[in-house]
Amino acid sequence: MQIQTLEKTLMNKCALCIPRPGGTSRMIQNGYVDALRHLGWKVYVGDPKTKLGCAQLIEKHGIGLIMTHSRYGMRQLPIDTINANQVMVFVEALPFNTGELTIDGPYELAHEDEADVVRAIESVVVHTRLEPHLWGNYMSAWGEQGVDLSHIPAAGNLIRALPPTCTALTDVAMVANFAHRQGIMKQLIEPLFKRLDLLGHSYQAFGDDIWARAGLNYNGPLDDYSKLSHVYATARVCPNVHTEQQVGLQAYVNERSFMIPLCGGVQVSDNPLVTRYLGPHCRIAYNVTDFMSQVVELVGDRPERFEQIRAGVEHVAHQHTYFNRLVDLFGIVGWDDQATEVAEEGQRAAVRHCWEIDARLSAEERGIPYEQNAIGAA
Repeated sequence: MQIQTLEKTLMNKCALCIPRPGGTSRMIQNGYVDALRHLGWKVYVGDPKTKLGCAQLIEKHGIGLIMTHSRYGMRQLPIDTINANQVMVFVEALPFNTGELTIDGPYELAHEDEADVVRAIESVVVHTRLEPHLWGNYMSAWGEQGVDLSHIPAAGNLIRALPPTCTALTDVAMVANFAHRQGIMKQLIEPLFKRLDLLGHSYQAFGDDIWARAGLNYNGPLDDYSKLSHVYATARVCPNVHTEQQVGLQAYVNERSFMIPLCGGVQVSDNPLVTRYLGPHCRIAYNVTDFMSQVVELVGDRPERFEQIRAGVEHVAHQHTYFNRLVDLFGIVGWDDQATEVAEEGQRAAVRHCWEIDARLSAEERGIPYEQNAIGAA
C-alpha cells in the first residue's frame, strides 16, 4: 500500500468527515473535527450519500483529506476522483475476519469488499482503536488482503473540555447508555446507584431510558455535548464502565477514560487497560464490590483531591488529546511539517487548558466558586 505526501492538502487544509451513527462515534468525530478546525482547517461534516455527491464535494471545495469508517462512508468514496486529486483518506476500521468475530455486536463488522476499496486508493491509512494483541483473531482478514493497520486509540477533546467551574455540585455523575449492555446495568450500575441513594449521596445520571426503567433518578439524555465538561468537573466521582467483552479481552479503552480527567473529573474504571494510558491518574476496580466501595470512598472529602485532579488533567492534556492522535496520523503519512505544527499548537492548547483548570481549582480551594448551578439537576 503506497502512502505519499500531499502538498495540496497542506496548502488547502480542507477536509471532509463522513460520520457514522452512535454516541461514541459522534464524540470521537467531534474530537478530530474540533482539533482540525482549531488548527485552521475547513472541515465539512456530512454524508454525501453517493460517489457522485462525494466527487462533487472533493472538486468543488478542494478536499484534501477524508475521514471515514468501515460500513459508513466507504461505499461513497469515488476512487478515481480521490486518486486524481491526490486526496488522503483516513479509515477507522472495524473487525474483519473469516469467523465474523466482533467486539461490540453483530453489525460491528467491516464489509467484505472494503479491503478492495482500500487497496484501490493511492493514499490511505487504515486505523483502529482495537488493541494490537487482538488483531490476529479480529482483524486478520485486513492483513490477509494486504492492508496494513495502525493503532490509534480514542482520546480527549481538548476544545470542549473546559468546565465553567470545578465546584462540586453533586457526589456522583455518569453519562452512559445501557440499552446495549443491560447486564452491566443490572449487575453493577443499578446496585451502585441504589446504594448511593441509601447512603444519602446525590447523583446525576444521563443517557437512555434504561436508567428510568431500573427505577433510578434519571436526568434524561445529555444532548448538548458542550455540557459534558460541566457534568464531569462538578461531580466528586464519575464511574466509567466498559462492556464485559471490552474488559475481558482488554480490547480498548473508551473515550470517557480520557475525557473525565481532562475535564477535571475523578473516575473509577472497570477496565485495567486504562492504566496503560493513564497510569496512576485513574482508580481501577476489579469486581462489583470493589467498584462500589471505591466510588463511595471517593465521594468523601480528601485533602489530596485537588492535586490528583491537576495531575490527571496535565497528563491527558499533554499526551492523550485528538491533537496527539492527529500528530500520529500525520506522521504515518509523512506530513512532517503538519505534524510539527499540530504538536506545537496542541501543546500550547494543553498549557492554556491546564492553567484554566488550575485557576478554577484554586478558586475552589479558596472558597470562591465560579458557578453554582448543576446541569439538569434532578
